[in-house]
Amino acid sequence: MKTFYSERIFIALATILLFSGCQRDDICPASTQTTSLLVISFYDIEDRETPQGPLNLQIKAAEDTLVFLENVNEETYAIPLRTDQDITTYEFTYNYAEEEDPDSPVEQNNTDIIDFFYAREEVYLNRACSFKVNYSGLDTRIDPGEDGAWILDYVIEQEEVENENNTHISFYY
Repeated sequence: MKTFYSERIFIALATILLFSGCQRDDICPASTQTTSLLVISFYDIEDRETPQGPLNLQIKAAEDTLVFLENVNEETYAIPLRTDQDITTYEFTYNYAEEEDPDSPVEQNNTDIIDFFYAREEVYLNRACSFKVNYSGLDTRIDPGEDGAWILDYVIEQEEVENENNTHISFYY
């Protein structure tokens, strides 16, 4: 009988210790804002007020085979910036096609290589979420590639990338 009560007390203590080891602040809430993405909006060069997505856009990391977006026609995109360097390079391909169509009325696979420059600042959030990175001094350089530039102009709307609420850069094509 004595061992029965001893076992119950041991199980109760073990359960209490097990559940007290994980605290509520060990889980990063989904509502916590972590490192923000760079928000880019596209506009027709002739109508600089109305957003217009480029035809069949592909966005790919230049130093990698990782494709972020492919054959999309949206007006606004959010892409990550590197947290370990002060530069991120992407290839933006207008009218992307795996196999070019010689009968297409629009030039296919026109790629501009875009460098995004910035300074990084790590900000400690809390024990569960750790750090996030804020970017400041955003600037860009567009290399038109072999086929000539399809992105003709840009405007830095916000030099600070600290949230995803507004456009950081506008491209005009």
